[in-house]
Amino acid sequence: MDKLEYYRDTIKKILTEYYKMAVQGAIALDELDPDDRLAFDEERDQYLWFRSGWNGKERLRYMTMYLRIKDGKIWVEEDMTNLCVVDDLLAAGISKGDIVLGFHHPSKRPLTEFATV
Repeated sequence: MDKLEYYRDTIKKILTEYYKMAVQGAIALDELDPDDRLAFDEERDQYLWFRSGWNGKERLRYMTMYLRIKDGKIWVEEDMTNLCVVDDLLAAGISKGDIVLGFHHPSKRPLTEFATV
């Protein structure tokens, strides 16, 4: 399996595990609306976990986690969880040099141990 395919499979596996945990938690709390959803676009290498639904008369749309692959690196654009997807990416054998913390301003990225672009 080449690197890009491994990255795709790893991202999908991690997000699917997170999604299953969220759904099981919602079932246990009897809170299925709004509900969590996954969207994987392998053609454009965009991977999204989001929440959508209604809270009374208010429409809810919430990005929980957004990862993408750009120029052979995994960009963590959003992680609004306490699950720390970066730790799971590292545990899967993905090097710090191939992970970009896209949620940090470009001027702050050199202060991390991860890739800057």
